[in-house]
This record gives sequence, C-alpha cells and structure tokens, in this order.
Amino acid sequence: MMQTDKSRHNPKILEKIRELEDDRLHGANWLSSQALNIMGLAIQESKAITVTGLLNELNKIAASITAARPSMTAISNYISQLLQQINLISQGQEQVNYVKNISLAKVRGFITLAGKATEKAAENAAMAIADQDTIITCSYSSTVCETFRIAMEKTAKFEVIITESRYNNVNYGEISAQQLKQHGIPISIIPDGDIKRYIKKTNKAFVGADTILIDGSLVNGIPTYKLARAATTAKIPLYSVCETAKFETFNQHRKQHELEPGFDLIPPKFIAGIITEAGIIKPVDIINFQRY
Repeated sequence: MMQTDKSRHNPKILEKIRELEDDRLHGANWLSSQALNIMGLAIQESKAITVTGLLNELNKIAASITAARPSMTAISNYISQLLQQINLISQGQEQVNYVKNISLAKVRGFITLAGKATEKAAENAAMAIADQDTIITCSYSSTVCETFRIAMEKTAKFEVIITESRYNNVNYGEISAQQLKQHGIPISIIPDGDIKRYIKKTNKAFVGADTILIDGSLVNGIPTYKLARAATTAKIPLYSVCETAKFETFNQHRKQHELEPGFDLIPPKFIAGIITEAGIIKPVDIINFQRY
C-alpha cells in the first residue's frame, strides 16, 4: 500500500482497506463498490463533532482507499466524485449529523449509479454479438460475463473461448467459466500459450478493463496483451467493455501511472473500440470524450 496517514484510522476501516488492497479475485466493478462502502462505513463510524473534522477524516480515508489500488481508476473517480458531493453539501452547514446522513445517501446513490453504468455497458456490448459468433476472452470481467448473459437471453447462439489467465496460481479464466456455465453458455478453456492457435477459430475478442488511459491504452489482467496482439495479427476485432468511470482523467494523467503485478498495458492500436454505457468509443477519441 502506498504511504498515507493511516495511523489514526478506525481499526474496522483499516481492515476493510487492507482487504481491498489484497483482493485479487474480484474485478474493478466489485472493488469500486467496496471502496464506496468503506466510505459509507467511515461516515457511520466517525466520531467527529464538527463538519470540518468529518471532512478532514474522510479525506484521509479516501486517500488511503485510492492508494490501496492505484491502477484502478474507477475507484479513484468514484471516491473523488463522492468527496466533491460531500464538500458541496457541507458548505455553510454546521450540523455534522445532517452532513453524515446526506453523505450516506450520496454513497448509496453512487453505488446505484455504478451498477446502472455497468448494466448499460453490458447491454450495449451484447448488441455487438451475433448468431454463430465465436468470441475469445481472457482474465475475469464481471461486465463481460454480464454481456454474454444478456446476449444469450436475446437468443443469440454463440460460443466463448476463455484463456486460463493464470497468475499467482489463480485461474481467472475458470472464474469466468463457472459464471458463464450457470447461464448455459457454451465455453471452452484453453491454455494461455495456445492463444495464437485458437484465435483463428474466433471472429471477435471481448475483454474488460481496469483503466482506460487518456491516450486510449487499456490496462487489464494478463494475458490481455498477448490476446490483443494475436487478435490484431489475425485481423480479429478486440473490444473492451467497461464504464466511463474507468477512464483516466487529465488530472490523473499528470501522475505516473502504476501498473500492478498481474496486469498488462495494451496500446490503442490493438483495440477496435471501447464499449461503454455511452456507446462505442474509439481509442483515438478518448481524449476528446474526456474534454467534452
């Protein structure tokens, strides 16, 4: 964990932040909701007797949360937006309990907003799946799994090839496979070393995202780079499915981006499009989208 002032954190909060930092089984969507829940717990547990004291406490906890998973932009974005909202409702307000109650409502609102954005991105991505498609994916993305579920419900007949996506003795492809099996989606799991051989049997590649950088690059779990490169060579379009909350901001771009172990950086030239709740965005258009 990056160095932040955690010495005065409530032990319950500190434990939740450590769990967030150590979690290597869940995707960015789930972890973002957990980060917001930690903020909610911090508000509930706060003993601050003034609004200023509460704001100072929440800012320190927010810094520790974002430092726990520095490469997951969605966490930073949601926490930052939440703090902005809390600061707005705190202006000229002296009743700390009022600020706490409204802040808790804001936390619940952001969790709902995040869920709706994920659902809409998956719905948009499902529209890109057609009958007889054979799609290859890697790592684990709850949004991509939801995309396949929605497409299956719309009676599209397709197959999914999943790479094992092994890292630190964890088979992330198997996590995806178990989820897809529950919905009756035909799947095959292949070793990561066989991507080049199997890519020729597919016509699309779908992956999730932990972060979309301002230049359109993608950060995602291994072996996404290997898959993206093979797809480009085979002229198979690769799409990333994610919410715009995972887009890096100009402010974040000025900081040195940290790539966590087990993650790949994929150049924009390997990405056909990024499917979000706002529709499909070309990597080259990310910077203009953020300006807009």
